[in-house]
Amino acid sequence: MNEQDLKRAFQDVVVASSPPPSMDPGVALDRAHKARSKRRASVTGAAVAVLVVGVGLGSAFALNPQSTKDYLIGAGQSSSSNPGKPALPDTQWGEEWPVGQSDRTATNGPQADRGTQLLNLAKASVPAGYDAPDLKYKDPSMFGGMLRAQAQISSNKGETPEIWQYTAYVPVRKDDKVGQLTVTVTTPNPNNPTDPCVLANRVHGNADSGCKTYEVAGNLVGVASLANPAQGNATTAAYRAANGWTVTITQEEEYSYSGYPKLDRQPFFAPELAALTADPKFLLGS
Repeated sequence: MNEQDLKRAFQDVVVASSPPPSMDPGVALDRAHKARSKRRASVTGAAVAVLVVGVGLGSAFALNPQSTKDYLIGAGQSSSSNPGKPALPDTQWGEEWPVGQSDRTATNGPQADRGTQLLNLAKASVPAGYDAPDLKYKDPSMFGGMLRAQAQISSNKGETPEIWQYTAYVPVRKDDKVGQLTVTVTTPNPNNPTDPCVLANRVHGNADSGCKTYEVAGNLVGVASLANPAQGNATTAAYRAANGWTVTITQEEEYSYSGYPKLDRQPFFAPELAALTADPKFLLGS
């Protein structure tokens, strides 16, 4: 049994219990990408895990569906390090992907072009004194480039309009120290909260990380900071535009598992991060 088999076994249990609730796939992808490098379990251990977890997962899902799904996504291989591959086989779209796609991720066409557009905008937004090179991981357990973009459909089958999420991952370097800037843009989603602080804290797993609201050109932007020994220091700015699009930007002093030393500080001060997040360029021509 390989990792994909384990992932599918978990998924089958969830499908048999109940459809999973909606969640922010950008967050899940990044968490899954980081979690993948920590897994060192043997094939035998994976097989035992399926048997043990499979027995109780249905009950666990009924009690806490969000936590259960977060766990499953953490167990899967992230597509963020391998563009073109989904984080999980989709349980709601099944085989009925949008035209031209073989899975949840768009690798060509207008949606993929938007992902590339977002990456270019994010790179150009790195402040003076920093650059955004196309670095490779020094950690041998990681693969792919650290500078990458992704466009994924996140709506359920049959929903109109389709909901798309675009994410750009940018290494931010000063001298030989590297941090990370993650920009996520989502098309109008009626389930997204209007409160900018709720949006910002959601990136931090809904932790009570504190939040301050800034007004930028008539838009309210929430900025939340999280200092956690396990997760590192991160600051997220988020807002929901009048047209329903949402933008979140997270900056971190460290690019996890990159193998590079972390920055001395985060590139932006909170007001600067808020102003950048509210820049209409990130609405991708909507």
